[in-house]
Amino acid sequence: MPSKKVFSMTLFLFGFWMLLTSGNWGSTNVIMGVVVSLLVAVLAYVLMKENLGDVEGSPAILGRFLYSIFLLLIEIIKANIDVAERVLNPRLPIDPQILKYDCHLKGEDAKTIHANYITLTPGTLTVDIDDEGYYYIHCLADTHARGMGERVLENMVKWVYEGVKE
Repeated sequence: MPSKKVFSMTLFLFGFWMLLTSGNWGSTNVIMGVVVSLLVAVLAYVLMKENLGDVEGSPAILGRFLYSIFLLLIEIIKANIDVAERVLNPRLPIDPQILKYDCHLKGEDAKTIHANYITLTPGTLTVDIDDEGYYYIHCLADTHARGMGERVLENMVKWVYEGVKE
């Protein structure tokens, strides 16, 4: 078992644990944090060792991922406002449709995160991903379908994994 990956994952999880507990440095909290972080890191490694081989736990990827979560939250807020306006204003069109979307991401992890980002954004839902890599996305309105063409979320995930901004 590569101890470097488990160790770095344990450190990250422990830091997250301490962040969630507001930096409570009591002995019980620290011991529980270390035990739970180590247990989750070992289990994650055992269950996902094939996928973890491709991803290096570099600080750059971690930083890009955390920043992408911030950008995703902004997209979620914008989409929430749009959906709320459509619900509250009967003059705004609701035109549900299924969009066939050609994703250009490489790797199953990146595609899964992208599909989850789409589903987390109100007004869109990833229904299926076929064997050829096409996503089938339910869009609440035509503007959501057109927004998918801008590839904002896909470019965000591509930037996290490849460091390439488009």
